[in-house]
Amino acid sequence: MENSSNPLGWKSFNMRAVVAATEDIFQFILSEKGLRVRVYLLRDIIKAADTFLEDEVVACIFCDNIGAKETSEYEGHAMHMRVLNGFQSLRRAVKLAPEVWTAMLIRLALRPEVHRFTLDIISALVMHLSRKIPETSWVCISRLLHKLVKNFSSDDL
Repeated sequence: MENSSNPLGWKSFNMRAVVAATEDIFQFILSEKGLRVRVYLLRDIIKAADTFLEDEVVACIFCDNIGAKETSEYEGHAMHMRVLNGFQSLRRAVKLAPEVWTAMLIRLALRPEVHRFTLDIISALVMHLSRKIPETSWVCISRLLHKLVKNFSSDDL
């Protein structure tokens, strides 16, 4: 039986069971047994931040030809789309049962393990990006200078 107010056309299911399973996953990830998962998550978050800096920021600043992307850049775009789709799906699920999801998010937000993991993510990003942002800035400056020289040389002739 489909819910007509549901834009995804998902069949009816027990949202409380989905939220309970999601909370169980988060509790495992935040437990001592979930250390390896947290490490992999942190690595993926840093990789996503790198990809964003390299692909999106640099490409948008200089309006690079998106059609000429290499395979690694295409994979970065695919990763961005997976992250975006994940957040959109979460938003839709929360809209279907906001009271259940809000209660779970509040319970998680009150846990000290969430605070520690959030600080781990922030500190890892700051440490990594403190090296990456200057590198990206130099690449941007280099590309800008290259374009200026190219435009100046062609106009000068």
